[in-house]
Amino acid sequence: MTNRTKEPAELLTQWVAKKHNGQTKKYTGDPYFIHLETVAVMARPATLMGYEIGLCHDILEDTAVTHNELFEALLGFGYNDMEANYITVRVVELTDIFKSSAYPGLSRIERKEKEARRLMTISPGAQTVKYCDLIDNMPLVIKYDQEHAIEYLRKKKLLLKGMVDGDKSLWKMAIEIIEKGLL
Repeated sequence: MTNRTKEPAELLTQWVAKKHNGQTKKYTGDPYFIHLETVAVMARPATLMGYEIGLCHDILEDTAVTHNELFEALLGFGYNDMEANYITVRVVELTDIFKSSAYPGLSRIERKEKEARRLMTISPGAQTVKYCDLIDNMPLVIKYDQEHAIEYLRKKKLLLKGMVDGDKSLWKMAIEIIEKGLL
């Protein structure tokens, strides 16, 4: 069977699953790919190429894949140049820049603050996928890490107050999870 008999999204899904093979979700131990697929399915109707961006949102952080490799893979799966570029740019936007390796002179708190300010400036499509990421992650923190949940939710609430350009219904859903968790 050749790749031509499969849809680009199916090929991408298989590739992402392979790249994240063996990774597990914090707290539950579930395969990490479940989180990626959940974010992708949630983002699909909310933003252009939402499925693809959601599926790949952590690939540059959590695997050895580079943005060039992602772009080339997308082309190979059948996405055209414009689609592959659009997806890759959004994934790059969602990838942490302020890592300790790149900014050893900054404290963890300083890096997180700079990262939050940066996320407030990313495109509406990338913000929408970030909302989906938070919607999937926050209930796990609330359920399994009650010791840190309040501080975590307060930080996410501050982030979302400045990150308002994405899908409004998903933004509202994320805020509602925070408000419920802070009760």
